[in-house]
Amino acid sequence: MTRTFLILLCLLLSACGAGEADRVETLEVRNGEFVISLLAKGELRAAESTPIKPPAGSNDPRTISWLAPNFSTVREGEVIARFDVSNAERGATETGIELNKVDIQVMAKERELERLLSELGHELELVDIEKLMADQFTIEDSLAYSRHEIIDATRNKELLDYRSGHLDNKKGRYSERQSADVEVLGAVRATQETQNQEHQQQINQAEIRAPHDGFLVYEKTWWGLQIDVGSTVFPGNRIASIPNLDKMEAVLKVLETEAVGLDEGQAVDLKIDAYPDRPLTGIVNSISATAAPIDRDSPVKYFTVIVALDIADPDWITPDAQIRAEIHINRLDDTIAIPNQALFQDQSGDWVLVRSGRDLERRRVTLGLRGATRSQVTAGLEPGEEIALYPPDGTDS
Repeated sequence: MTRTFLILLCLLLSACGAGEADRVETLEVRNGEFVISLLAKGELRAAESTPIKPPAGSNDPRTISWLAPNFSTVREGEVIARFDVSNAERGATETGIELNKVDIQVMAKERELERLLSELGHELELVDIEKLMADQFTIEDSLAYSRHEIIDATRNKELLDYRSGHLDNKKGRYSERQSADVEVLGAVRATQETQNQEHQQQINQAEIRAPHDGFLVYEKTWWGLQIDVGSTVFPGNRIASIPNLDKMEAVLKVLETEAVGLDEGQAVDLKIDAYPDRPLTGIVNSISATAAPIDRDSPVKYFTVIVALDIADPDWITPDAQIRAEIHINRLDDTIAIPNQALFQDQSGDWVLVRSGRDLERRRVTLGLRGATRSQVTAGLEPGEEIALYPPDGTDS
């Protein structure tokens, strides 16, 4: 009992005598290599490829009904895609019927005009006969006819002249009206004919053939969804591509908040998920001008970084392979770099806790390059000194 009490008392006295530096984990400061790098994920693709698109000539969307297997080898002239043409066939049938209707209406208008002109022609012939008879009527002896008979004969001739002019005008109006109706039907027919030609063109262009030998790779939409059977594509949209596997590149997505210092020409180490024991190297070739979301349900933005690979091997370096990459932003030799968790900041600037005997001393430091996990210290620390990785009370004081 007494012995246990003495042990507890010694432990208590020992704890009471411990300094701040004894209650935290410390790190010895040393000169060494400091590398700032970014970790990113992405996928491989060919730097050069032949795009496979819907045939030109139609503005209507097309639905894919069949595609050659993804990542399959294709030969020049081989069918690699087919489109659903059921709507085009139905449209061609409907427009064909409408064209026949318009043709029948035009024929009916032409026959009606012929009938009306024929009837007017007969009336004009009768009027001409009556006018001829009236012209032959001469009054040789005014005493042989009464005054009223002479007046009636004159009026009858004037009436025939008026009627003849009226029929001529009527004939012209019929022709103009029928011509206008035929022009309207002609415009309707032209519209139907254009639609019919578009439908026929879709039917005739129901297949896509490989432009040359190669390796077929399905395209992806802007949101990352892979185009496949059942996808609807518009003119100009890529369906797939036949890549040049002798020149490959990586497409990486880098968080906007982590892209500080990212620049072209920086070295990159990469690993394909399926081949972690085969490291790859490359160089940053280009960076997107702006960051953009990659998930429609998330506002987080990423820069798109293109990395040109130093080697190409179609046997294992293939398009769409998932990769992990480390982009080397900067590298310094023989410098002091400490973990960011050991750095503290307030209105006075950056500072660390340096071990001084059994106590911790607050000291201002000047920082150089800063990375995601470590930062360079250009002034305020010397090699061999120890710093606390966190305050004694566990909080940033």
